[in-house]
Amino acid sequence: MKHHWFPIKASLCLFMLATLTVYGEEPAPAPQVETQSAQEQKPGTEPPTSSAPAQTAPGQQGQTSSLFGKSSPANDAARYLAGLPVLPGSPIAALAQQPSWQAHARAMNQAFVQLEQRQLSNIRVFRAENIAPVTQQSHTCLYLFSGPDFLYADAMFSDCSTFVLQGLEPLVPLPDLATVSPAALAGTLQNIEISLNAILSFSFFKTKDMREDFERSQLKGVLPAIFVFLARTGKEVNGVDYISLDKSGAVAPGFQGATRGAKITFTDSATGSDKVLYYFTSDLSDDALKRNPGLLRFCEGLGPSNSLLKAASYLLHEGGFDTVRNFLLQNSAAVLQDDSGIPVHYFTQDKWTLRFFGTYTGPIDLFKKFFQADLRQYYAASAPKPLTFGFGYRWSSRTSTMFLAVKK
Repeated sequence: MKHHWFPIKASLCLFMLATLTVYGEEPAPAPQVETQSAQEQKPGTEPPTSSAPAQTAPGQQGQTSSLFGKSSPANDAARYLAGLPVLPGSPIAALAQQPSWQAHARAMNQAFVQLEQRQLSNIRVFRAENIAPVTQQSHTCLYLFSGPDFLYADAMFSDCSTFVLQGLEPLVPLPDLATVSPAALAGTLQNIEISLNAILSFSFFKTKDMREDFERSQLKGVLPAIFVFLARTGKEVNGVDYISLDKSGAVAPGFQGATRGAKITFTDSATGSDKVLYYFTSDLSDDALKRNPGLLRFCEGLGPSNSLLKAASYLLHEGGFDTVRNFLLQNSAAVLQDDSGIPVHYFTQDKWTLRFFGTYTGPIDLFKKFFQADLRQYYAASAPKPLTFGFGYRWSSRTSTMFLAVKK
């Protein structure tokens, strides 16, 4: 039976917005993406980003610009879509002179500055103190049910050199932006702002709306969103290879295999290290994995991972997703998640060390049947550290739930 969680997440977001006072949660200041902003961008200047400014790697002086990053078709496209200027002389540099792009840049600057202040700066402190010291065994971040959310994978596991993301959302090759009409590009930029508004406000995507936004845009699929997150977190995109997996997990060029994907190579400007991000379109239900286990076989070949689960619709709490749940338990060196991921009773004390953060009052009403009495007991007994950022469906920092399980 094929799973259908698109309507769940869409209904969830509308439900949350309509019932904030019922839950007693104050809305976090939502970084509304608008076409005008009080922050005006001066021509030729670098808009603020959510990470350290790009630096010129040794030996590259005169070839790259610390202001604009390296010029390549993929990196230029990522910066353009993110509202960041591209290197003068790039084939698409003239596109950044369009009023629609200027408005997009102002809107993205405002949204990411607010995100930095409210979320990312706090996550970096939390990660350095609580995650990094106990997750050094693996340099792979596995983020299933993620969609294009590289933003939180990078924030939580920035020390990793390999990232694997997965979703039902389709992967469509990006066209050469220079060949796209100005009207179509303007529409694409607006769709990017709309589709990212939920994750910038609540820390997770509105899946059904996101799928519709991507299909309506000239640039379809998840790559535009992934590119935005890469550029806005200080990454230089070196290239994109379109790949696929066969049922054994072997990689083939192009979309020949049963599982479509993309391999994005990039350089982290903060450290100068080269990294890789994979995104695969894949169904992780038990029935689908019986027919095509390629993604799990591929991930198994990467070795033990640091796994991330957030706003996962409680899919791993019921039958129908036993295979992927068991895979994560067997192949993870550590699992960082909210209560919508793997139920806490699967992390037995003989195999896992548990650390709890934030608070646990139970799921929101839409998922109230997934209340975990044992998780409530853990929180009552452990006096967990408070969170200074929102995480998951309980997206206020005062009501968010997070725990880290590290394999012994």
